[in-house]
Amino acid sequence: MRTFLDKLRELKQNEVSNRQKEIKEDHLRSEVSKLEKAHDFRKRLIRNPGEPISLILEVKQKAPGRINVDQLEIENIVKEFEHGGAKAISVLTDQSWFGGSLNILEKVSRLTTLPLMHKEFIINSYQLLEGRLRGASAALILAYYFNQPELAKIVTEAKNIGLEAVVECSVENELPRALSINPDILMINNRPIAKIPEDPTETYDKGSIDVTLEWWESYPELRSWKKQPGKLLISASCINSPEDVKSILKIPCDAALVGNAAMTSRDRVGFLKSLTEAVNQS
Repeated sequence: MRTFLDKLRELKQNEVSNRQKEIKEDHLRSEVSKLEKAHDFRKRLIRNPGEPISLILEVKQKAPGRINVDQLEIENIVKEFEHGGAKAISVLTDQSWFGGSLNILEKVSRLTTLPLMHKEFIINSYQLLEGRLRGASAALILAYYFNQPELAKIVTEAKNIGLEAVVECSVENELPRALSINPDILMINNRPIAKIPEDPTETYDKGSIDVTLEWWESYPELRSWKKQPGKLLISASCINSPEDVKSILKIPCDAALVGNAAMTSRDRVGFLKSLTEAVNQS
């Protein structure tokens, strides 16, 4: 079956090819070499024994089949995220389905000192360079797009330009491949985006917070990986309530990425503080 991610890969190939004609990769590398060290994404989020889970909040105007906000008031959103207890911010830069852009990433970076994750459907190093130049501290890497050697290579490329690589798995058969390269950061997407069909509008919202818990129980390799010092485990998507946050705390998960629920709440700060309170009461 041709999937939503397959469709997006073709879209990104075309987008990147067009941008490469305007700005060469060597120029981007030269500009990145002049940058100061990025904010430490992993250090900010890692959860020591006895500490609460960290919240990563996401700037996302829309998603397949839904509009989160009519107008993306970036300054207000960033302030509310900070007041609500964010430890990091994820910024979606895909325009076609999520209403994002690299310009939005850059604007967010100018408004906060929180570490930022460039959330994009990354297929090559050119996109890594673009995100680093716009202020990202980390980049999302979907295991779906890479075999084992390719995955190891792009993670290394990210590190070489000062980015933390956040390796994401959304279906179980991706997990062994991700763990085989021993990533510093692993994100479990509770929404099986790798199984979503080419037209995602009817099925995009499917998923359950139980995915993270089930994988933890089912895969001793995952538990062994987490026992290593400095490894960061993130649970993403389908986190809609304080109860969802509490459920994640049944395992040594370091951080939760909250996307649509944070963006659509009418009382964004109040909603986020309810998650923080759930964290602190756990």
